[in-house]
Amino acid sequence: MTEVRWPRHERALEAARRAGADAVLATHISTVTWLTGYAAPIGIGPVPWGHTPLAILAPGEAPVLIVPEDDVEGAAATGSEVLSYPGYGIGPLDPMGHLERVLEAAVAGRVVATEPAFLPALLAQRLTWVDASADLSRARAVKDPDELVKIRASVRVADAGQQAVREHAAPGTSELGLWRHVAAAMERAAGGPIPWVADLVSRPGMDRWEGPPGPRLMSEGELVIADLSPRRDGYWADSCSTIAVGVPTPTARAMHRRILDRLEQAIAAVKPGVVAGDLDALVRDGLNYPHHSGHGIGASFHEEPRIVPAWPTVLEPGMVLALEPGWYGEGEGVRLEWIVLVTSDGCEVLSDHRLDL
Repeated sequence: MTEVRWPRHERALEAARRAGADAVLATHISTVTWLTGYAAPIGIGPVPWGHTPLAILAPGEAPVLIVPEDDVEGAAATGSEVLSYPGYGIGPLDPMGHLERVLEAAVAGRVVATEPAFLPALLAQRLTWVDASADLSRARAVKDPDELVKIRASVRVADAGQQAVREHAAPGTSELGLWRHVAAAMERAAGGPIPWVADLVSRPGMDRWEGPPGPRLMSEGELVIADLSPRRDGYWADSCSTIAVGVPTPTARAMHRRILDRLEQAIAAVKPGVVAGDLDALVRDGLNYPHHSGHGIGASFHEEPRIVPAWPTVLEPGMVLALEPGWYGEGEGVRLEWIVLVTSDGCEVLSDHRLDL
């Protein structure tokens, strides 16, 4: 393997050079995916017999993945070199001890640029490291072509979930009953079970504007906010629609039109050179919502650039943004979200789900 498999490898190595390090040690699970393409299983959370995967990238060398023995096959499929340690089995569970020995040998005295917030103290005290979290985060913001293929595929999964919301939301249906159809539609589109993050709330929950589906039955005239973020092949999508179950109130119609207009203005404003904080100011003007106006998306469902007040990141071609203005009040709420890819002269809308009320 050559030194640079993907353009992002050179960006990561440049971050290490700026930090005065010899190599990159990725400890955030999303940075590991970004460097290697390895989509670690995350659906069940931490497991007692293994740590989340780590990745090492050094000049002129293949990426190295460090995983429990149980995950060797999936890690090897990425083309990376794989180092493993005992995982699930009948012996004592000592994942940190096993990992410590493998990692120390793999680093072999190098200074590594890493993400210390995700580096256990036991490992940190045995390594020579520098904090490159901010540089690595910025480097991840511009997507390579293979990443865009995966993001587009995840967006299609989100679109399928949004279509199911429209097909199955009805008076007398519970939020959980609706969610059953939405989750099934996304899994069919993805080709199997997938991790996801989701809000599915109906009218009385609108002032809190987010939350999981519950047993509450939806009634005629209520609004439903469906914010769906599926992960497929290690990369995330994001999407949000607000629909009326029956005939919406005049206030809901007016605010939906206002939020849709603002989203369209934001999309029209996206181009290289725009400052993230300025884009937030454009979207947020005159609206009162307690969250970001958008965010980057990729191997993590929230990453650079953040579209929040005064954020200094400058948009570049290859960045992928989820834009999501909202309004919440009077027991109702509206939020709409589409994903766009920053191009050389503007942006391309990747989402295809409907936004009408």
